[in-house]
Amino acid sequence: MKQLLLLLLLFSAGLASCQQSAGRDLPMNPAATAPVKKVNQVLPLDAYQAKMAELPELQLLDVRTPQEFTAGHIAGAINCNFYDADFAEQLQKLDKNRPVMLYCRSGARSSKASKQMGELGFNEIYDLSGGYLNWPK
Repeated sequence: MKQLLLLLLLFSAGLASCQQSAGRDLPMNPAATAPVKKVNQVLPLDAYQAKMAELPELQLLDVRTPQEFTAGHIAGAINCNFYDADFAEQLQKLDKNRPVMLYCRSGARSSKASKQMGELGFNEIYDLSGGYLNWPK
């Protein structure tokens, strides 16, 4: 009988500790669970030209290094180096309510940057698929 009571006591203590720890895993900030905006993948030249015609207010963002940007970039692009420590601060200078199309060399950095932009509240994001390497010279 004592063993049964001890077993029940241990079992109920285990359940209570599970319930308490489950509450600790919830985020304290409800904004942390806000859905991230959808990032639209677009193919180079044709899609870019179509988006420019459709969205003349489109902001074009090159997230490559300044050296890469100087070696060649899409006309009208703004350069914000993804590797800069203040990259998020640089993004804050853009208008979150205007559409943004971004690109990098091949698509890896722009993919990461577009997710970050979604978390920062940008409303309309287009990632140039394949990056600058896919851009016709």
